[in-house]
Formats: sequence, structure tokens, C-alpha cells
Amino acid sequence: MTWKFFEVTVSGKWVLAGEHAVLRGATAVALPLPDYSLKLTFRPSAENLRITPDSASDLLLDMISGILSRSGHEPAPPSGLLSIESTLPTGAGLGSSAALCVALTRWTGEALGIPESDWQEMARSLENRFHGQSSGMDVSTILAGTPITFSTARGSVPLNLKRLPRFTFHDTGLRANTSDCIAKVRELASRSPEIAARLDQGMREAAEMAREALIDFNQQGAPALKHLAESMRLAQESYAGWGLLPDAARKLQTRLLTEGALACKLTGAGGGGFLIALWPSD
Repeated sequence: MTWKFFEVTVSGKWVLAGEHAVLRGATAVALPLPDYSLKLTFRPSAENLRITPDSASDLLLDMISGILSRSGHEPAPPSGLLSIESTLPTGAGLGSSAALCVALTRWTGEALGIPESDWQEMARSLENRFHGQSSGMDVSTILAGTPITFSTARGSVPLNLKRLPRFTFHDTGLRANTSDCIAKVRELASRSPEIAARLDQGMREAAEMAREALIDFNQQGAPALKHLAESMRLAQESYAGWGLLPDAARKLQTRLLTEGALACKLTGAGGGGFLIALWPSD
């Protein structure tokens, strides 16, 4: 076990379609978001481990100790300075917790000699701390660094796209806890299973339509945008049915559509965060 100087920058992520339903076996379409990122830097020294920002110290010490214990090492952290710098907003659906888990996995995985083939599961286990039940989609997207489809059965499958439509990202100004959103969807399923099944099916269909539309856009360009917009509208209907589309997001969506967006949808757990807008090709 050697703790050398280490630095890594990982991107955020966003989901085009498949949220929530992915926890019940659906396939989702997810993409990295390099406009927002997290950088982890470790500088070894003779001093006890110091973590910046200080507000993250207790959380990171606990996570590092857990990694060491699970890999058969003494839980004492390495000596040096560990710094985290992030432009990823928390609770916004852009993968802030997943990015942290991936960065920690890459750092400790390399130092402890953990095979890269185990990193996805390692990062997913870390993310369970934040969400209670992680599908692995977010960490898989960030680790892949390329647009993927994801399901719990097949894992990540690269889409091999050379170009993407024009998407823009718009902050609703609201934040929501992923675990709370998951609990809200589960509560609906226990109260109204038929409605919940219909909403899940709608999200499944939206994800398949989105996958096909991205592939078509990669090959044909603008003609595929109609079906892509339809997939986003269908996905947004599921958010509304789950009770995860707040008024502020609806108002922002209306404004973006008035300005010429073809479609809008929330990304991530819902309840706030960011709206994704699709625009005509330039």
C-alpha cells in the first residue's frame, strides 16, 4: 500500500431518460457532463491527514476508513493533505455524490492495488451512503466518461456517439434529497400500484425512444429531434405523475419552450435541480 501524490478530475453526469424506473430493472440513458466537475488532490506528508474543505472532513474520514477496512487494511487514514474542489451543485441531479465516490475510488483503488474491474462496484457501494439504494447508474456514467445505456442487469453499454444534439442546462433553484424522492415514488407504488406501474412503463418507453433517437441523430442529424423531443416529454410526464415536478420547474419549462426549446425535462431524482432543454440544430 503506497500513498503517492494523486490528482484526478471527474465530470458530473445527467440522465436523458430512465430515472427511478432504473431501480426496478429499466434501462436508462445517461451522459457525462464535463461542464461541471470535481477534483480530488492528495499530497502525502508526515503530518496527520488534513482535509479541505473542513466541512467535508468527518464524512471523508469515515468513507476512507470504511474503504480501508473493507479491503483488509487498518482503518487509519494516510498522512498528508486531501483536498476536494467541486463545481457540482448538490441535490441538483448532476451527480455530485457519485463524482465524489468515483474520485475516492480512483484514488484509494490505485493506492491499495484494487483491480479496476472492481471499481464500479466499489463506487456504487460508497454511493449507497448517500442514497440508500444506488442503482450504480451515476457512478457507471462517470467512470465510462461517454454516453451509455445502463441497467442493473447489463451494467453500462457505450452508445458510441460521435455527435449529440444541442442540450442546455437550467437551474430551477430548488434542491431535493435523492432518498426522499425515491421514498416518494415507493410510497406511490404502495398506495396506487397500477398508477406507479403505468408511470414506470412510461419512463421505460421514454428511455428506449431516447436511445433510438440519439443513435438516429448521430447518423441522420436533425430529423431525429422530433422523436427525441417526444421521449423527453414522455419522461417529464412520469415526473409529474410521481409528484416530483414542482411549480418552479413548470414555470421555467414554459419559459424555455416559449423561447424555442423543443422539449424540457428534469434530470436525476426530481423535485428540483436542473431542467434539460433540447433545441433545434444550428
